[in-house]
Amino acid sequence: MTSSYFKFAESSNSDLYDGRWSGPMGDVLVKVKCSSNARDARDALLALAYALAEEPSTSQALCLLAKSRFTAKRLSEELARFRSVVRPDLAMRVMLAAMDGEGQIIGELPQGPPELGGYLKEWVDKELSAGTDRVSRESVKSHIAHLWLQGHIGQTLAKLQKDTRASHPTVAAALRDLDQQGLLYTDRKGVMLREPTWEAWRRLAEAHANKRTLVRFVDPSGLSRPAMAMVEKLKSLQARGIAQAVAVGGVMGAKHYHRDLDITAPPRLDLSVFGGDIRFVRQLDAGLVVSENKDTKAVLVVHLTPAGESFTEIGAVGRAAPPLDCLADLLEIGLASEARDFAFALNSQAKSRRNEEYRQ
Repeated sequence: MTSSYFKFAESSNSDLYDGRWSGPMGDVLVKVKCSSNARDARDALLALAYALAEEPSTSQALCLLAKSRFTAKRLSEELARFRSVVRPDLAMRVMLAAMDGEGQIIGELPQGPPELGGYLKEWVDKELSAGTDRVSRESVKSHIAHLWLQGHIGQTLAKLQKDTRASHPTVAAALRDLDQQGLLYTDRKGVMLREPTWEAWRRLAEAHANKRTLVRFVDPSGLSRPAMAMVEKLKSLQARGIAQAVAVGGVMGAKHYHRDLDITAPPRLDLSVFGGDIRFVRQLDAGLVVSENKDTKAVLVVHLTPAGESFTEIGAVGRAAPPLDCLADLLEIGLASEARDFAFALNSQAKSRRNEEYRQ
């Protein structure tokens, strides 16, 4: 950190915020969340309110969302909702903003000199660079779901912590969430997922999707390669050692796991990328450009995914994305009925694998 105003949070409430900016108009407590999940934003806003309760009346607080898809209108709505239920003298000193893909900050910010903006960008850079090492409870729940799909019948908390590299509290929180949803089963070998209903699968997939970052590519020329041609090109690149951390999701990935999925042609190509490097897209089709306009038809959607690469499989499409990623993709595309059929097929396959493991 280079800002002359910066100092690390040192109070007993430092777990409620990430940093403190000390400026001429008072301190600003900063909490950065790499998320597009409204619940994450609400939790952060509430934590900041708790922290402000022990601060001088001149102190303010800011929740800054990085890698977020929130619009200015959505930020304003979430902040208004928070302020409607929190003590006014605290609520009006808590603000919510987001940094877009161009590095511009939108939303409501505390008053301060230009140095404050530089400090906030430094914190976002810090959080993004650390993001690949930070494991969320949603990632742990996704890991448990994928283990169940593969037929694994029990995992200890210690084994889950080791495999996910999550902290003990994060794993415990993930298990508590699953237990509260009636999705956790315990036997002599440890914990495992109970067979999810369609509604449970939908919740798991949507929570998983909220931890990913979506990048849409469109074709202004109308001459882009068809989805299957791009998959073949990707396989060619991977054979040369390029784009190794990329897997095919969406319709084509789902068909790897469930061939009878009733979709004749994929409306777009969905790719899961583990690690964040999307330079390979130019080699797939140099004519594609990034677009944030959801009303424009995307021919390729890249999902930057924090974890799950070990659950990919090799098949006709090359490397297929994990089943939960494919399910999340189907829901994002709007194929709810097909996603439901896919989830039931996954349940059936997992049951067969689990019975086989019990027999062994």
